[in-house]
Amino acid sequence: MLVKLFRWIRGYLLIRLKGQSPERFINLCSNRGIFLWNLQNVKGDYECYIMIKDYKKLKPIARKTGTIPLIKRRHGLPFLVQQYKRRKGFLLGILLFCFILYVLSLFIWNISILGGHSYTEEAMIKFLKKNEVYMGIQKKKVDCQGIEELIRGTYRDIGWVSAEIKGTRLIIKITETNMPVPAVTATQPCHIIASKDAIITKIVTRTGTPMVQVGSVVKKGDILVSGVVDIIGDNEFLLNKRAVIADADIVGKSYYDYEDTFSLKYKQKQYTGEMKSGYSLSFFLKKFNIYNPRIMYGKYDIIVNESTLHLTDNFYLPFSYSKSIYKEFTEVWKTYTKEEALELGRNRLLRYFDKLMEKDVLILENNVTINIKNNNCTSKGKIIVEESIKDYKTIDDSEWRAIESDESTGNQN
Repeated sequence: MLVKLFRWIRGYLLIRLKGQSPERFINLCSNRGIFLWNLQNVKGDYECYIMIKDYKKLKPIARKTGTIPLIKRRHGLPFLVQQYKRRKGFLLGILLFCFILYVLSLFIWNISILGGHSYTEEAMIKFLKKNEVYMGIQKKKVDCQGIEELIRGTYRDIGWVSAEIKGTRLIIKITETNMPVPAVTATQPCHIIASKDAIITKIVTRTGTPMVQVGSVVKKGDILVSGVVDIIGDNEFLLNKRAVIADADIVGKSYYDYEDTFSLKYKQKQYTGEMKSGYSLSFFLKKFNIYNPRIMYGKYDIIVNESTLHLTDNFYLPFSYSKSIYKEFTEVWKTYTKEEALELGRNRLLRYFDKLMEKDVLILENNVTINIKNNNCTSKGKIIVEESIKDYKTIDDSEWRAIESDESTGNQN
């Protein structure tokens, strides 16, 4: 490949040997270090390729052998330059075009979000723009590792992120998980308190003094594990108190009050078949409307189809064309049947269950009933669950420093 490129840059010729002694001509070229390649017999004559610089050395050999090296074709950069030497404007245009392409290649003109379901591409691009990552930014200013850490740190349900630059594209691949949001952890001495009313079903204490046990009924705000630890000496004598960060796994049985109501009557879209189209162009992220139709519809949907110009799959350019379709519709009142309403009510309840389970809540009993009354479908009842009920409360100094004051005065009573 490099040899071919070298020959093209220096220039070479396809010649045909005409005469009585072409074989002798070829031998003399070999003896004098003149390189010929792709030698072929064509209709009784020999054809081969030769470099331009070597062709000028053939005159004495041709005179000596009576063979004429006729030029059939010319190849390479020198002949291309000579061909366009009189067309300076055209050559300048090619050079300018190449320069513009090079400048455009230094920027990001397309951001693709792959793999997301909960987060739309538009929402993710808007989030990136708020964090100074946008279409039109210089590639050297894009920190792919920083983008990955930013997305993982902001969206807890995104477990894996990959960001890479290909051509003029920034490609971000994400994988969402159903893992619950990590629990808040304490960083200074504190108690563990109840986050809601519950019955304790599990308690495993690692640090601190447990104040409840399995089966205890607790109210919101009650101390479950105290962060004040007694330091006991000989004969079970209280020597001191120390404040620590209480740490424990605490699960309680509690409930959620669920209530959901919707009307049996609802509006449904019906498209009339009437539509109009508008067109626009975008240059360097600036939009220019070519044609905007006059919309007289009362209600309509807008469907936008946008195509971005790109030279390859990864070399996008800052030019795009879009077509907007305006589709007229009317709204017609419909009424759910009893079966449809009950099914919809159950589906809405199941979606609520899914949200609870995403937070690592275990559903024990479903006491929700679904009824239809006065043209409304109402779901109401209690959902019995097991879940982590711990929260944190900062320890007041007066809860543990009193013993030190007594020691300093010599009073141990």
